[in-house]
Amino acid sequence: MSVEVLLNQVEMDYALMCAAARIEKSKGYSLDTEHIPPELRLRAFALGATAELAAAKWLNVPNFRLTIDTYKSEPDIAPDWEVKHTVLDNGHLIIQQNDRDSDRAVLVTGLNPFTIRGWLPVSYCKDSLYLKTTSRNTAYWVPQNELVKVG
Repeated sequence: MSVEVLLNQVEMDYALMCAAARIEKSKGYSLDTEHIPPELRLRAFALGATAELAAAKWLNVPNFRLTIDTYKSEPDIAPDWEVKHTVLDNGHLIIQQNDRDSDRAVLVTGLNPFTIRGWLPVSYCKDSLYLKTTSRNTAYWVPQNELVKVG
């Protein structure tokens, strides 16, 4: 089971503004995004921000505020939610080695409306069963059927 979350125009605009601020703050860091064309980089950052807003809406977090420059130093949504997004409806929950073991990761898919697919503790995801190496990196790819369902 999954849950659809529709963001309104104000929320979408807010996410876009935060995405632009995140790009500006990330300049000079080794985030390996400088080779990506600016319009694609903005799209990726905006999708991440909108997914965070959708997850916060699903969690009923009052007065949620997106962060700008806390990359991996704190959860996306307090107290312990890491938001992962893919536009693919059948996409995997992808966990990086540097994701905090103490967090819970929630998978958000699609575009507005977004779909909350499920969640798992990050520590559970870091199992060799899910380990996959691609041309980009090595990460943990958890299929949706392994996630705790939401509804």
